[in-house]
Amino acid sequence: MLFRSPTSSAPKPCRLAFAVVGALFPAVALAAPNVEFNAQFLQGSQASALDLSRFESGEDVPGIYSADIKVNGVVVARREVELRALDNGSTAVCLSPELIAVLGVDPARLPQPGSATDGDGQPIQLQPLPASVSCKPLSTFIPQASVRFDAGELALEVSIPQAYLSRDPRGWVSPELWDDGISAAMLGYSISHQRIQTRGYQLQSTSAMLNAGINLGAWRVRHDGYLSQASGRGTSYRAGRSYAQRSIASLGTELTVGEASTNGDLFDGVSFRGISVATDPRMLPESQRDYAPTVRGVAQTNARVVIRQRDAVLYQTNVAAGPFEINDLYGTAYAGDLDVEVIENDGRVQRFVVPFASVPQLLRAGQHRFNVTVGTLDDAWLRDTPTLLEATLRKGISNRFTGFGGVTASDGYAAGLIGGALNTRFGAFSGDVTVARTQLRGTLPASESRMQGQSYRLAFSKDIPATGTNLSMAAYRFSTQGYLSLPDAARLRQQMADGEGGRLFARQRSRLDINLNQGLGDGAASLYASASSVDYWGQDQRRTNFSVGYSDRLGPASYSLSAQRSLERSLGGGAAREGNSFHLNVTVPLGTRSSAPRLVTAVNRRSDGRDDERAGVTGTFGERRQGGYNASISRYSGAGANVDAGVSYQTSVATLNAGYNHASASRGLSLGATGGVVLHGDGVVFAQQLGDTIALVQVPDAAGAALDSTVGVKTNAKGYAVVPYMTPFRRNEVTVDPKGLPLDVELKTTSVIGVPTAGAVVKLVVPTSNGRSALIEAYQADGQALRFGLDVYNEAGDVVGVVGQASRLWVRGIEQTGRLTVRLGANGAQQCVIAYSVPAGNSGELITANCAAPSTMAAGAGADASQVGSR
Repeated sequence: MLFRSPTSSAPKPCRLAFAVVGALFPAVALAAPNVEFNAQFLQGSQASALDLSRFESGEDVPGIYSADIKVNGVVVARREVELRALDNGSTAVCLSPELIAVLGVDPARLPQPGSATDGDGQPIQLQPLPASVSCKPLSTFIPQASVRFDAGELALEVSIPQAYLSRDPRGWVSPELWDDGISAAMLGYSISHQRIQTRGYQLQSTSAMLNAGINLGAWRVRHDGYLSQASGRGTSYRAGRSYAQRSIASLGTELTVGEASTNGDLFDGVSFRGISVATDPRMLPESQRDYAPTVRGVAQTNARVVIRQRDAVLYQTNVAAGPFEINDLYGTAYAGDLDVEVIENDGRVQRFVVPFASVPQLLRAGQHRFNVTVGTLDDAWLRDTPTLLEATLRKGISNRFTGFGGVTASDGYAAGLIGGALNTRFGAFSGDVTVARTQLRGTLPASESRMQGQSYRLAFSKDIPATGTNLSMAAYRFSTQGYLSLPDAARLRQQMADGEGGRLFARQRSRLDINLNQGLGDGAASLYASASSVDYWGQDQRRTNFSVGYSDRLGPASYSLSAQRSLERSLGGGAAREGNSFHLNVTVPLGTRSSAPRLVTAVNRRSDGRDDERAGVTGTFGERRQGGYNASISRYSGAGANVDAGVSYQTSVATLNAGYNHASASRGLSLGATGGVVLHGDGVVFAQQLGDTIALVQVPDAAGAALDSTVGVKTNAKGYAVVPYMTPFRRNEVTVDPKGLPLDVELKTTSVIGVPTAGAVVKLVVPTSNGRSALIEAYQADGQALRFGLDVYNEAGDVVGVVGQASRLWVRGIEQTGRLTVRLGANGAQQCVIAYSVPAGNSGELITANCAAPSTMAAGAGADASQVGSR
């Protein structure tokens, strides 16, 4: 392991127990405690003369190391750590005031200097925290504290009693570690192409979801859009949001300028153009953050899933036939119902709605969240652009009660909301009332030129760990006939301005949402149920949806059973429209290996007669399972057999997928690709995917190095790779797999840690040392083998290797040609010199040479050099 030293850049000597391995293989020796070695176990006549004291001491070499600082097992920073040699021959860690500050010690919690007690209650003298660099034990300043340097892991392990540390919430990361990243441009894409041939007609469609961005310091400029082309409809591009955003760490907020959406946590979420400043909960510890909705469904073939909200495409992906679950939607900014479209490979389309509303708005005592938005409404239905003002505030009054309120206003519209959330042993409750007034552009029957009403909302959430029950949300909302939400009011005012008579459209009167998840026993069995019921003013009907599902394992097999029911009925009587469906899926592994393929069978029954059965095989391939495949045959009611197959593969620069479908009356082909491009100061890097926050990892001189954190990602020719998903404001560790690296490249550490801010492109450099390596077999002039464990020096006097058994030396960081010196005597007075030449393209082959006395080498350098060869 290389390090920077005041006197030498030499590698740390290996322990004797690993000297043989270190001499024959390019491995890193691990640090070991003080031990004693018996030289009689070493072969050779000179074994008894070996000096083993330096291997037995267990002391690290003095120097300055770049190391991770771990406090009670948690990495808090990466700093330079100095080790100094003491007069007694040992080494000590020297701590600076800046380094002690990183440890998170609260000086107010420390005992007064002068006296304290140790772990056994014995009095000890305690000194104030040092004002300059000190090499004294940490327990001199903090009772029962200790430090240990791990050279093998390049980590400073610090142990400090919790009583003397600042009381930070679990998962807290100091803002000092937040990294705004580098300036860069990026483009993420998800492209899908489908071709369907049926009854002599051929239909083609191509779509692409694009996410472009530029990072300049702490600013992130973003634009997303949806490009589509279909037979007979030409090409169209629908621009999504365009905005600039940055984090304001001192306020714990995020500033957004441009096109975005309001949070939707109190008032209905709306799109706007303007400026918004809102609390960013991602800056909070994990224990204090929110979560996003999950979308579940069942695909009949290799299908494309498109998720929309307010007619804007939020997400699209390709899924294999069978149940799917999408749980990586970006954040809670998209509160409101999600419209899900499943486009099958044979042309069929499934559509359903995922109800989504916020859970009770409880906060911890003293915590607050606010949002202020100023701008104009951005609604495709509106010709005008009404102004918009919205302000909301939530405040944790106590551990049990949170109060919240807000106001929103627009042209001719104003609304105010007040409410609270209460935490009880029976569950969490929240309730609020919203009063809204709309000034009309004309008159309506029974309301003249003004509409006024109220909307009442109650919500409940309960988690019962003992029974594994989670009632994630049960919410009821009722609105009076005169109540209008902001989007409804804006549309009504425009209708009246256009002379359409103020025709009132359907407005929600009441709504009930329930979601229940139940774990059963200690195994994998689980039960879930959800229900949603809505009725409207102006429509004499109620729409109700139910779904229930059960999943479990039976030996190595797993199965799931689900049912869905939709019902539309008139409140005044009359016939009701209903639809029912049932789904059974069974998965059985075809082998005992974890990578064995799986047999998947499914049966689907629907009340409209569109029944089907399917059986197929799915599995993975590749060294790291970066590829996947599936093939199935199915039968639809009255449509005969249907064959479906698909394959996907995660390359280091993109994720590719393809699917084929063959039915009695149609054939379908789909192709897809997801990836990204990052442009930075040192060139262009192609990415397997691009998330909101990414890492640009550099492993200098190490092309093709694999990253353990992401399957299939490897460094390019310049040593760069993109890690597509990083968690903002959290410690993210990226690990490099040393397997397959060139022998001339040595990793100084195998992992690096980054703490990016939201939307950052954080650059993480894995330090390496680059130099030629060689395995040399060299004997002294009299034919005697070099003594085991002797250091090998280059011409600059740096240690570059150790003599192993059979007089073989593994050296690294050397020039292609040169001289190496082996010091034979105890004081280095006696030595021999090896003249070597590493053949071009050498990849570890054994090189033979002589280790001659310096005088002999000077006199016959040419002769000795000519003896160097390889075998």
